[in-house]
Amino acid sequence: MINQGKEEIDEIEANRELERAGILSDEISNPGRPLRKILRKLRDTNLLPQNIRQIYGSWKIKISTTITRNEIIYQF
Repeated sequence: MINQGKEEIDEIEANRELERAGILSDEISNPGRPLRKILRKLRDTNLLPQNIRQIYGSWKIKISTTITRNEIIYQF
């Protein structure tokens, strides 16, 4: 993501990268579905990390390094 200049990705791209790393398998017929199920459970239990948000039904995942950088800037 950093090499491509992206600061956030959606759940489909994130699930693709997790499958490439061997962490979470993706569905061919419905890409991103396994990750969406996990994110829904985290949202419903109020355990969703601050770098993940849902906008109009689509999940957006920010790079964690941008979160840290923004928090440092806002402290001043």
